[in-house]
This record gives sequence, structure tokens and C-alpha cells, in this order.
Amino acid sequence: MSDDLIQGLEKFDSWMEQVIETLSPARRRSLFRDIARDLRSRNQKRITAQQDPDGSSWEPRKTVRPAAGKSRTGQIRKKKKMMLGLRSARRLKFTASPDSADIGFAGRTARIAMVHHFGGMDLVDQDGTTKVRYPVRQLLGFSPDDRDAVRDRILSTISQAFK
Repeated sequence: MSDDLIQGLEKFDSWMEQVIETLSPARRRSLFRDIARDLRSRNQKRITAQQDPDGSSWEPRKTVRPAAGKSRTGQIRKKKKMMLGLRSARRLKFTASPDSADIGFAGRTARIAMVHHFGGMDLVDQDGTTKVRYPVRQLLGFSPDDRDAVRDRILSTISQAFK
């Protein structure tokens, strides 16, 4: 992008912030709720597609090691996509207030999501003896397309508010 375009977008964004501040608290809460719902949906679709916000694919699952005494060779676990349970609305929550919108995980789900999002070690069996290092797989993020969608939602709300 050229510097002129970037500066123009920054000015436009600051103008939108000023206009949003003129909206009533109820309308701002409604706007932020709609934005959070849209962003949650976009992140759910990325989790389903197994992609980071920048569009790159997640690192595939590790090979399955055969149990002792078994003759099976290692196989890639491709049949099931990863972390589909985390994309559900009951786990991927959003909140909105007149001043902000938040999207994220809570409780035990947040701990699991954090290990996968940032990469890290976690226990994988019931007795807590086996640790596995997980690669970075960004579950949540904000892409340029998301920014455009937020702008469109804000402009739509502003145009309805000032009719």
C-alpha cells in the first residue's frame, strides 16, 4: 500500500471513531455486539478451515505412534480436523458494552486454547505424566478482511443512525 492510502485510511478511521462516540450508549453496545458476532463467525470459519488469520495453513497433526507390541507403522491423523469443539458458540464467547467488544474463551477452554494459540507444552493423559509440545496454531486473530468487514458494519450503522 502507498503511504497516501495508509494515511487516508488512518484519517477515515479517526473520523469513524469520532462519529461512533456521538452514538447513544445503547446504539454503541448494539454496534459492538454486531461487530463481535461477525468477528466470532469469521474466526469460527478460520478454525474450520484450519488456517491462521493471515491465511496460512496450520501445521498438520503429528504421526500416531503404535502402542507397545503393535505392528502398525506411524500414520497421519488426517481424518478429523483439529479443534472443532473450540469453535462452538458455547466455547467461543463474545461480550459487548458501549465502550468495547471482546471475543475469547473462558475457563478450562481458555487454557487449552492458549496452549494451541501460542504453542506450548501440555499434559495429554489422565495421570499427568506425558507432556506434548504443540505448534503455534492461531485460533483467534484480526485479518485485513476482518478490518474491512468492521468498517462496513460501522458505516452501515452510522448511515442508519443519521437517516
